[in-house]
Amino acid sequence: MTITAQPPAPAAGREAGACRYPGCPNPARDPGAPGRRPGYCDQEMPEDRDGALVLVRHTALTAFRRRQQAGQGPDDRPVTTAVSRAGAIRDDALAAMSRLGTQLTAALDQLAALGEQLAAADPEAAEAQAEAVRAETAAAIEHARAETAGHAAARHAAELDAVEARAAAAEAIAMLEEHAAARQRAEEAALEATRALEAERTAARDAASRHEQERQRHDGMLAAADAAAAALRDQLARTEAALDRERERQHETTVLLRGLITGPDITAGKTAARRQPAAQ
Repeated sequence: MTITAQPPAPAAGREAGACRYPGCPNPARDPGAPGRRPGYCDQEMPEDRDGALVLVRHTALTAFRRRQQAGQGPDDRPVTTAVSRAGAIRDDALAAMSRLGTQLTAALDQLAALGEQLAAADPEAAEAQAEAVRAETAAAIEHARAETAGHAAARHAAELDAVEARAAAAEAIAMLEEHAAARQRAEEAALEATRALEAERTAARDAASRHEQERQRHDGMLAAADAAAAALRDQLARTEAALDRERERQHETTVLLRGLITGPDITAGKTAARRQPAAQ
């Protein structure tokens, strides 16, 4: 008797080569090279998010997040959980194959014992017993075959989940590295902007300080000019007063001199005038 392994069936509701994103009708993206086909179409498809349509690119990471939101995927340590699940299913499949081997061995032993009994016992009874053993063995083999096929399908699905979890983790790591690089660039730009702003502030403070010094110097010059103008005004007032006094003295002197110069002539004229009538 030979047991043939059946190929694992595709996941329920999904055709072979179709996109693994939940509910996506597109085929998986063609890599353009021989080898394993990717599991996702890598296309942006509209999706309802809280009553609003948003475009979501179908990749391993977005599919994994979608399953988590729908309660279909593990919540914590997805890669470790998927790998552990695949290992547990593999162990169950190996245990089932081991049990099948034990059952086959026991059936062969029973058939050998019945063969020995055929020579010494009733052939018809021995044949009936052998037929019962063969039927029981065939039923056990079919059950083990079905169990093995189920374990193989489950193992295949678990391996796909593990591959998907690894792909989602790799995509998430790439996104984190890209975000970290973008954040570093933003921090460097912010630091450069801060330095430029600080330089501008320093220059503005220096300009303000120079302007204040210039204003103080200008105010000092204005104060000195005002003081000098006041002193000149005082000096001009004193000079004008002195000139006025000098003019008055000169006027008095002129009057006095005119009196001295014109006084004797006027007296002689008056005397002569008085004498002329008397001489006549």
